[in-house]
Amino acid sequence: MDSVERAALRARAKGIGVGIFAAPPLAIGTALEALDGAEVLHFDIMDGVWVPQFTAGPGFVSALRGQGFLDVHLMVAAPESQILPFAKAGADLITVHAEALNAAAALGAIRTASADLGRPILAGLGVMPGTALESLAPLLAQKPDVILVLALDPRDGAPADVPAAAERLAQLRALCAEVAADFTPVMAIDGGITADSIEAACTTGADLVVSGSAIFKAADPAAMLAQLEAARKAGKVAAEQTHD
Repeated sequence: MDSVERAALRARAKGIGVGIFAAPPLAIGTALEALDGAEVLHFDIMDGVWVPQFTAGPGFVSALRGQGFLDVHLMVAAPESQILPFAKAGADLITVHAEALNAAAALGAIRTASADLGRPILAGLGVMPGTALESLAPLLAQKPDVILVLALDPRDGAPADVPAAAERLAQLRALCAEVAADFTPVMAIDGGITADSIEAACTTGADLVVSGSAIFKAADPAAMLAQLEAARKAGKVAAEQTHD
């Protein structure tokens, strides 16, 4: 796969990822059009098995192909079997969880699908709050393009702890540097991100911040999206200055 093309795709995997399933179910298309500036569309794909909730499948992703950067977050029991359908649907990024069955094989399947389809597809690794970071070494060795740190675990109903997730993001960045000096994945954070919590989310310099309910429940969703992105950029700059 052309490294320039892949690098360009990685550059798009930044900003505010809009959690589209937080939009009004009967008016998702209208809600997205009203945002006028959503560049990263985040799909929380849940199967009702690995997590209690159930959302949607590849057909929903395919319906929004061409509308932005399509970020597919798989929270499913058998992610390896879901890779190719979502890749064919147009996913630009597919994230599988470290805690899921055959996570290593699923990461490899993303790379295989990318090669078979002849276009770059980023491989993401999701990490739940309770997972010991030192256990991730074999998966980090595969050098995923994106690492997604969750501030909450949808399987247990516990509230989000955004500051703790931000600290885990920093620790994971350091672990990646230990794997290889040139291993600098896009660092993402998800779960409970609002106008009040985004500052805490960005203290360690998240590249991609996922938010859904805070955007679509706002009186002016487009203004909220712009506010969150401005806060993310400011937080990123502050984090870089702190660590210089």
